[in-house]
Amino acid sequence: MNSVHIYWDEYKGVMIDEQERDIYIRDIPQKWLPRICDLMVENSFRTNRLYDQLKIHDIEDVEESYRRCVNHVLHNECSIMVIDEETNEIYGVALLKWMSKEWRSWTIWLQMFDTLLLFSEFMLLSRMLVLKYDEEHPEHEPNSLHLFEYYLHPTLNDDPVFMHKFFYSILEVARHMLMPRVSFVAALLEQQQQAEAFGFHPLSHLIYSLVEDDGVRTFQSLRDIGEMYMVLYEYPVEPIIPFYNMPPPHPYDEEDRLKHEPHTKLDGEDNALSEMDSTRRSLSKLVIK
Repeated sequence: MNSVHIYWDEYKGVMIDEQERDIYIRDIPQKWLPRICDLMVENSFRTNRLYDQLKIHDIEDVEESYRRCVNHVLHNECSIMVIDEETNEIYGVALLKWMSKEWRSWTIWLQMFDTLLLFSEFMLLSRMLVLKYDEEHPEHEPNSLHLFEYYLHPTLNDDPVFMHKFFYSILEVARHMLMPRVSFVAALLEQQQQAEAFGFHPLSHLIYSLVEDDGVRTFQSLRDIGEMYMVLYEYPVEPIIPFYNMPPPHPYDEEDRLKHEPHTKLDGEDNALSEMDSTRRSLSKLVIK
């Protein structure tokens, strides 16, 4: 049996690597998960300027910790990819996962990390920002489709038309997953600018360059590259309207509606029906004779 693929948007005729391409934003087939994980390691983890500044890339076995996180999110089956289906080239990935208070979603990160590693400390800052905001705002509803991380080809990353399609596709995933909002913790200034350009609402800031551990500001060196804080964003998502509540696609008048409802009689309809019955009886008599 063929599997069903979900396409969220398309962008045709875009120039990437000096070639015109038709690309699609779509779901990720199960068999592609290892390839997606490899792509994120190569294009997102190894090129992360924050990790480079903190020398996280030099930590032994740190890539395995990163892979564990990516695989955990991918198995939630909400993530999406950007692909040219003629060549099967992948030009982007968004790692998405349901997060809720009832499922204690954020607690899993404590079990996945060796908290003694610098990489783990930095990754857990986003968890701290989310939990701190919810603690300070008990009226806030925490359930969301969370955008953990995304990678996009540089050409697409600089294209405002594509970025709108990309973020809108994430909102559509949330709508179909019946999540009331998309949340996102942006640690890079570029991501913050992109999120705000699309319309994400900033909820809270964390100046990670000031975070202390045993009196030491571990992440202070990030100021040297102009990165000083992370921001918690959210975007409310309108629920899907049930089909029976949707307005008609075209306007109609009352008389036309009544014509299509057999249980409703129009003026003069009784006389017409009587004449039809009389005709049927006459024909029946002819047949009987």
